[in-house]
Amino acid sequence: MAPPTSLGEQTVWFVTGCSSGLGKAFARAIYSAGHRIVATARDITSLSYLPDCPTVLKIKLDVTSQQAIENGFTEALAKFNEIYVVINNAGYGLMGDMEAITESDARHQLETNFWGPVHVTQQALKVFREINPKGRGGTIVQVSSVGGFLTAPGHSFYHASKFALEGFTKSVSKEVRPEWNINFLTLSPGGVRTNFAESSLLSPPRHAAYNLPDGAFSQLVAYIQSQTTWSDPDNCARVLFDCVVRQNERPLPTRLLMGSETIPYIREEIKHILEEVGDWEAETSKCS
Repeated sequence: MAPPTSLGEQTVWFVTGCSSGLGKAFARAIYSAGHRIVATARDITSLSYLPDCPTVLKIKLDVTSQQAIENGFTEALAKFNEIYVVINNAGYGLMGDMEAITESDARHQLETNFWGPVHVTQQALKVFREINPKGRGGTIVQVSSVGGFLTAPGHSFYHASKFALEGFTKSVSKEVRPEWNINFLTLSPGGVRTNFAESSLLSPPRHAAYNLPDGAFSQLVAYIQSQTTWSDPDNCARVLFDCVVRQNERPLPTRLLMGSETIPYIREEIKHILEEVGDWEAETSKCS
């Protein structure tokens, strides 16, 4: 395991998807703490909540464009010379019956939620290893979801993107050499009071075979529409910020859950997995 990193006010953070929601909350928390922030969004005017000042750099960035990502890192380095924390936050939800979702929409979901973070991570690794002072390294935060560990109906391609991101991150974290001092954190929010379930959600028309009141997805839609107790994005941002900047006091977890409702969900999923493994242990052993 890489040695912990000490982060002070000169730390440079590179955050994708800062136009709203968690990304906006992250950017505001970072700026308010006096750290330097590279805030990115597809529409740069959406970053007007941040002032134009020496500690802020606003970049127009669509994470589905690998060239735009490379240009964004080049611009960030030209201003700040170094980057120490990268938050892969840009993404959106694709909710609907699997048979009703077009291949084009499904592929765009993976391009945004998976390939975007992959290309950002590739650029971040180069900076941490080759640009930052030797051994200083850096931290990559992958904003996944509780839906990167367990599933719900109507989110097949969203889950596919988050499961892929988590598998990718776990593997890459084992590839980097300890002396590079590169750390990874997977963030797993549950429900957060943002526009993720509204304007940041793509939902095609229902498929007739599934559009029934007692259907699992129909019931989930009703639940989502009734929620008023989800986590506060600013609280989530403060928790993440404190976790990252204090990693010299307490090493980063592999996964950081956000929202108290995520804990019983994860525990129940793990319990089910262990029970099923036990129930089929004899059959599994016969294959050896």
